[in-house]
Amino acid sequence: MATVLREVPLQNGLTVRFLDHTRHYFGDFHLVRLEIACDIRLDAAHFDNAAAFEEARRLLGDHVSYRRFVEQMGVPTSSTDDVKQQLMAHFTSHSLRYVSSHAFPARFVHSELERARGKRLKAPVFLVSGHD
Repeated sequence: MATVLREVPLQNGLTVRFLDHTRHYFGDFHLVRLEIACDIRLDAAHFDNAAAFEEARRLLGDHVSYRRFVEQMGVPTSSTDDVKQQLMAHFTSHSLRYVSSHAFPARFVHSELERARGKRLKAPVFLVSGHD
């Protein structure tokens, strides 16, 4: 079970959560693994018309989830907290500006919609040959 290390509310209405998935793997060494996540509720304002919004809800549900994992292997027990702080600081300084932009929710929803459409189009087709 992941532990929430930090929640960062953003001005675009999203809240980014840093979740700890760190685990011991050998001797005094750990895999420090953090999940960076936020849920984005589908909003009709993200779409040109009601039909597009309904298609998105049918394919995606009521929300989509942004999830990224960052990790560092071989971390001694005494350094795990420092490494967690470094990983969070790196994301905050390099990626949080992108996630916190006012355009991010709509852009991310549309990219997930395109991905869902692609999966739907690439669904396996099973052909059954007729028996004579």
